[in-house]
Amino acid sequence: MLFLVACLATLGLAWAEPRVIEPPIRVDLQPPEEFNSRDAVAMNDVITSWITMPVDHFDPQNTDTFDMRYMYNEEFFGGPGYPVFILIGGEWNIAPGWLRGGNMFEMARENRGYQIYTEHRYYGETLPYPNFTVENLRFLNVDQALADLAYFIRDLKTQPRFAESKIVMYGGSYAANMALWFKQRYPHLAVGVVASSGPIKAEIDFTGYLEVVHEAFLLEGGEQCMSIISQGISDTVQALGTEEGRRLVEFNYRMCSPLVDYNDVYELGYFSGFISWTFSGAVQQARPGTLSEICQNFVNNAYGSTPMEQIGGFIAHRQNLGGSCWGIQYAALINTYSQNTNSRAWYYQTCTEYGYFQTAPRSGTVFDPLRWLTVDFYVDICRRAFSAQFDEEFVFAAADRVNEVYGALNPDVNNTINIHGYIDPWRALGVYDRDISETSPTYTVPRASHCFDMQNWLTTDTIRMTHAQQAARRHVARWLN
Repeated sequence: MLFLVACLATLGLAWAEPRVIEPPIRVDLQPPEEFNSRDAVAMNDVITSWITMPVDHFDPQNTDTFDMRYMYNEEFFGGPGYPVFILIGGEWNIAPGWLRGGNMFEMARENRGYQIYTEHRYYGETLPYPNFTVENLRFLNVDQALADLAYFIRDLKTQPRFAESKIVMYGGSYAANMALWFKQRYPHLAVGVVASSGPIKAEIDFTGYLEVVHEAFLLEGGEQCMSIISQGISDTVQALGTEEGRRLVEFNYRMCSPLVDYNDVYELGYFSGFISWTFSGAVQQARPGTLSEICQNFVNNAYGSTPMEQIGGFIAHRQNLGGSCWGIQYAALINTYSQNTNSRAWYYQTCTEYGYFQTAPRSGTVFDPLRWLTVDFYVDICRRAFSAQFDEEFVFAAADRVNEVYGALNPDVNNTINIHGYIDPWRALGVYDRDISETSPTYTVPRASHCFDMQNWLTTDTIRMTHAQQAARRHVARWLN
């Protein structure tokens, strides 16, 4: 009977387009939908422009240049001497919505400021080179990106109306790292910065990420929810050991075809990530109430009738699978990092600077059984997508270098506002339990997740979330006055 069910499932999905899922290492910081629609606002409030930028800021013999995209909105600008607010772009395409709403937008409104949104080299339309070969990607690093910002500000200051303007910078996720590190490296160019959810410690074996995901579901959903998730993952791992169990896994997880090799640690690593990354994404994007709703669905058997079926159903629902199926093939994952895309550029940065490899914990979480989610799995992607030289020794040394240069969890900065959500998995690599310095307070907010403070007020926001946003605006106003 089980064989018949599996065969029918395979026939039913044979026509479907296989889908590939990537790890949530890269954040795509999309602005709120209500502020990203061109129909909702005046067409001319946000202008796109370009600045010619050196490819290499540190080699005067290299005269190559590229065009860096940026956007600006001057609707609140009070004129010469009034402040400039710069939103720092990270590993995503910049979009005008962030200059039409959000917490920086409110800061500009309150202080009659000029707004700018800069795009990071190698992302979006800011391409030093059209082809992302390893040779061409060598200029993709945070040192060059920070120098881009410094160059941009110095050029901006040559305009008389900005000559006396104070600069305030705002960044979220990786761009929050950049904000803090910019204040450390170029303190004379910005009066202060706001850093939202910055994982400022480079770490290769990042077990803390899934430990926070576990804690978030436990805090929001309770023990009964965690019991179902734990049983579903454990049953799945056990089923992978037999032929009959594998057919059941393929059916419950809506797989287009069996794994290429059920004994291959990289194929199993990708399948393990397929499970954990979906839970991670739910937590990273959580608002108050969303995780408890997911857990209520688990308790009510809304995703399926058995724990394993529930995990597969949750993944399909969460990822909007629809009538498609999952192509769980390691080669397909590698191929996604072989294209000239934001994903390839960011994975290159993880291999050469940060790691951020979300490995299976060994601390009693529901994700512990996914033992194939290892450093070796993530580093093998580095080797195959880029270069054999990007081995474990290389990536560990690269992370050590970033921590040595920028101070890891002890950056030497003043006039920074450091904001974290307690259930944000990335706060495990940030300073969330103390102030950075006397002039650099930290706000860590319960039930809040990644970059929550950058949005406008939402009906789901808690009082403490709103207070953190307001506190940031008060600090900025003091810097400017």
